[in-house]
Amino acid sequence: MQDPEIKIRLMISPEKYGEVAAALKSRGITLDDSAELILTEKSAYPAFIIGKKGEELFRLPVGEISHIESFAHEVVAHTAEGDMRLGDRLVRLEQLLDPAEFVRVSKSVIVSLSHVKSIRPALTQKFILTMKDGSRVDVTRSYYYIFREAIGLP
Repeated sequence: MQDPEIKIRLMISPEKYGEVAAALKSRGITLDDSAELILTEKSAYPAFIIGKKGEELFRLPVGEISHIESFAHEVVAHTAEGDMRLGDRLVRLEQLLDPAEFVRVSKSVIVSLSHVKSIRPALTQKFILTMKDGSRVDVTRSYYYIFREAIGLP
C-alpha cells in the first residue's frame, strides 16, 4: 500500500520560503497553492495570498490589495488589476494580514491603509474612505475608534 500524497500550501515570509520549501520537498511533501493544509509562520505576515479568477489560481501580492470584501459566502480582494476571489474567510484574513497595514472597517470589509486616498467624516461617528482605485468604503460606527487609532487620530 502506497502512502497518500501530502499537499501543503506555504504562507510564510519570503526570506524563509525557499529553505522551508526545499526541506518539505526533500521529504516528499508537495507544495500546492490550492492545498487544504496551510503551513504558516508565527509572527510573520505573508507576502502573497492565493486568489482565483475564473478557474485560474494566482499568487496575489498583498501590497496590491486595496481592500477585501465579504459578500455572503464569497470573499473578494480588490486590486488595481481587478477582483479576485479568495478561499479564506474574512476573519482568517484579518488574523493572517499585517495589522499595521490591514484594518477591519466594518463587518464585511478590511482595507489596506496604504491604499486609502482620502478620508471624509460622516455624521454619527462614521468615515467614508476613497481608495486610490476610486472605490468608496464606509467605516461603520462599530469600527470608528479602531480605524481612528489605526491612522493615528487622537
